[in-house]
This record gives sequence, structure tokens and C-alpha cells, in this order.
Amino acid sequence: MGSQEKYQPSSKDKVSGLSLKMDELIGKLGSPGCYQVIIFILLCLNYSPLVFNHVIMAFFGARTPHSCDPLRGSNVYTHADQNFTVVGRTTGQCRTTIFLDNSDNITLTCGAGDWTYVTEDRETNIVTEWDLVCDNSYLRPLATTIYFCGVMVGGLLFGYLSDRFGRRPIMLVTLFVPVVLGIGIFFVPSYTWFVVLRFIEGVFLQGLQISSYVLVAEMFLPAYRPIAGGVIECFWGASVMALAVIAFLIRDWRYIQLAICLPSLLALFYICIMPESLRWMVMYGKLDAAEKLVEKVAKFNKKEFPTESWMSVRAIAEGMQETQTQEYTFLTLLKTPQLRKRSLILFYQWLAVSVGYYGLTLQITSLKGNKYIIFLIGASVEMAAYLLDIIIMKFCKRRYSVVTFAFLAAVTCIVAGALPSGKTASDYHQNLSTGFAIVGRFAVAALFSLYFLYTSELYPTVIRNIGMGTCAFWTRLGGVIAPQINTLGQYTSESVPVIVFGVMMAISGLLAIMLPETHQQKLPDTIDDIEGRKMNGAQVSEMVHDKELLKQGNQEKDGAALTRL
Repeated sequence: MGSQEKYQPSSKDKVSGLSLKMDELIGKLGSPGCYQVIIFILLCLNYSPLVFNHVIMAFFGARTPHSCDPLRGSNVYTHADQNFTVVGRTTGQCRTTIFLDNSDNITLTCGAGDWTYVTEDRETNIVTEWDLVCDNSYLRPLATTIYFCGVMVGGLLFGYLSDRFGRRPIMLVTLFVPVVLGIGIFFVPSYTWFVVLRFIEGVFLQGLQISSYVLVAEMFLPAYRPIAGGVIECFWGASVMALAVIAFLIRDWRYIQLAICLPSLLALFYICIMPESLRWMVMYGKLDAAEKLVEKVAKFNKKEFPTESWMSVRAIAEGMQETQTQEYTFLTLLKTPQLRKRSLILFYQWLAVSVGYYGLTLQITSLKGNKYIIFLIGASVEMAAYLLDIIIMKFCKRRYSVVTFAFLAAVTCIVAGALPSGKTASDYHQNLSTGFAIVGRFAVAALFSLYFLYTSELYPTVIRNIGMGTCAFWTRLGGVIAPQINTLGQYTSESVPVIVFGVMMAISGLLAIMLPETHQQKLPDTIDDIEGRKMNGAQVSEMVHDKELLKQGNQEKDGAALTRL
């Protein structure tokens, strides 16, 4: 027999082969098993402190009715060592005009401690404590903006650290450091210290979200990721609902702060039982530790050790360390026409949906009615949206679903803003406006979840993580912008912010029409797949070589995670 040249698999072949073998290995450990389900539920609980801190400013910074009382209840006005009796006064929010017994009238501007606030029993917040009204009213939304700036920094920092040092250590650090920061916030003496600690807290909490999300995504087979994503979203919605109850029962913002940070101490046992990501250990050459984890999971799930699958994974992983794969950056998202078109549209859509979600969530406590009940209703419809999304992503086309919810959000927000508002509006119109705003929040929440799935299907495998991570950056930028848009209502009309949200959603829906349908379509693997460039014979052979690869590709498409990055 003549000599034959030995086939040397490419880096792409090795990555693809390792992915298939890892899925095979994970399947033999349980699909999923009890071990995976327990760890998954524990990781879902990590979303509670995350959600609490993301939306807590709806209560900490809630608009509070106030009046200016520079005399602090006294009927005597002193000027130039002379006392005058106040015979009447016209009280405003920032200034008060007093009428003296000598027929003079004087307009006084309130300073620190001169305001009287109308609050419910035991209720305090940072507005009443540090007089964040009138000339200082901009500080209230600024606190939220500073927090989300920290979240943006955390996304950039811990995305890298999670890949460099592993998911588990980053998850543990970012879970427990916010407890210390939260206790520090309880004792802060000033607004400055409050926003500084909140900024740092935002950095760490975004690290918690990234590491927890990746641990979940890497734990399950593609076919089970839709369910996992749906359950995580339900934990998110349940946490928003729980926050309404916590805030209602406690009322004092400092003790609410303790209530949302201290429960993380109950997770100290995570240090002993939380595993590292099996996929991460294999990819980074931690093969001995990975083998021990495989043995532990198999024993817990009462499965035999999958020797053949593990040896295949180990062999491929050891071979991969000798090669290097092509590196991509976020600039790759803009290099080719179709990819650039998709990326620019998705960047705007993620920005718009984030502005809408956080804007409405923070704004909703300022609407007509009891803010605790309204917030709870809003959280409940948000939960309903997440449950509905589980059905929609299984049976409905992506583009039509996105367009439908985008225009529903647009119409309801614009109508809510167009209805009469303010002190001159009737109770009927104010309640109707609140109802439309809540429906708008339902649509925006549903849209938020769908974007995670749709975006993961629009980007090819080789840059999917980069694409999702870049879109997450625009999401955090939306969180920074949303409080400032809400501030517009103080200087123009209360309806302006909600109308802005509606217009942004309408533009998002129009742009979605330009995107391709992905439901029940094979996931693109390379940039060539979405640019429509023809494959050569070798590439065709590679695509059809293994039917299981095609099957798992279709499963992975339906399994994109829904959870917020």
C-alpha cells in the first residue's frame, strides 16, 4: 500500500469536535441530572441580589411630595434684628412667599432642612434624607446613572476575569463583596459616599451576573437551554415582585438596604459545593480537575463514569493546546456588509429596550396610585411576559414576535403619555395612563427576553459571544441614559419620558423588519454563512459529514439563553 499523507485537523475542526464531544459527555452525566438541577437552582438565586440592586432606586429615589417651609413652622420672621409677625403665606415646592404684619411680602428660598415631606408611615428615602429636591433634584436620577456606569465597568472587567481565572472564583467574589458594600451603604453619612459605594457595588454585581449566566449556559445541553433561560427569567421576575413586598414592609431605606444585601450570607456554603465550569476547565487545560468533577457528578447522579467520552474529550483538549484559533474582536462585527447591518440594528435595539425597561421600572413608582401596589402589579405583568416568552420562542417566528411586542410597547407608551396628566388631570385619566404604562412594561419585558434569543441566532458561532457581549454594553448604556430621560419630565411635562420610550420602541420595531427570520433555521457558524458566500467542496463535505452536528446546531438555536447579560 502506498504511503498516505496523515490528515491534520484544523483549529476549527478541533473546536467543533470538542464541542460535540463535550455535549456527549455532559449528556452521559445526566440530561440533566439531579446534580445539575440543584446547582442550577442555586445559581438562579444569585439573581435576587442582582435584581434588587438594579431596580431598588425605584424606592430609594422615588419622587416625594414636598413643600417649602423656610420658617420651619414659625410665624415670626426675623430680619436685621427685628421680628415681624407672619400673617399669611403662599407655600410652594421650592420657594414660599410670606406676608408680614407691616404689609410687606417676601419670597424665601428653601435651603437644607427647610422642606416638609409627605410620606407614608415610617417611610424614608435618600430624597427626604439629603433633600434631593428643587436645585438638587438632578442628584436623584444621577445616583442611578452612576450605578449603571459601575455596571458597565463590571461588564468589561469581569468578562475578561471570568475567562482568565474561571467562573467559580469570580462568582464567589462578586456574590459576597456586595454584602460588605451593602452594609457600608447602610452607614453612609452623605450622598457622595452613597453613590461611590453604589458605583462599586454595580461593578461587582455585573460580575455576578456574567459568571452565574455563563455557569448555567455551560452546564446544559443546547436542547435544555430554553427551559433554563425561561426559569432564570422567572427568578428575575419573582425577585422584582419580592422587592415590592420588602419595600412595603420595611419602608426605611437604610433597613431595606440591609434586607437586600444580608441574605447573600446564607450562600456561604456555595464555597464548598459550587463547582467550576466543566467546559472552562477543559478549554483551559485543567484536565485533572475536570476529570475529578466528571467523577463527582457521575457518582452523585448514580451514573457510570463515561470513560470513552471523557478520554475523547481529553485527547482533543490536549491536542488543542498545540494550536491557536483565529482571534476576533468587536471590530469584526462591523467588517462585512450583512454583519455590519445586523450589528448596528441590534446595538440600537438593545439600547432602546434597556432604556424602556429601566425607564418604566424607575418611573412607575411616580405614577398615580400607591407606588408599592403599582410596582407589584408591574412586576407581576413582567413575570407573565417571561412565562409567555417560553411558549413564543418555541412556536413563533422571531422577527414577527419582536415587531409585535415593539409596536405594542410603542403604542401603549405613547398613549400613556398623550393622556392628560399632572394635577389638572382627572383620576380616570391618570389611572388609565398608569394602566397603559404597565402594559408597556409588559411588552418591553417580553421584548427584552426575545432579544437574547434572537441576537444569539443572528450572530455566527465564531463571534456569537463577542456579539452578545457588545450588545450587553449597549444594554448597560441604556441603564445609564434611562434615569436622565425620566428627568426630562421635571423640566417639560410628566408625559415626555414615556412618549420618548414609545418612540424608541417604534423605531426598534421598524428596524426589526430589516432583519432576517431565524426560527427553525440552522445557526450560522461562520461569517461567510451570513454574507451568502458559497462554500467550496471541502466545506460542504464538512457540513454534511455528521448528521448529529446539524441536529445539535438546530437544538442550539432554540437553546440560546434568555437571561440578561
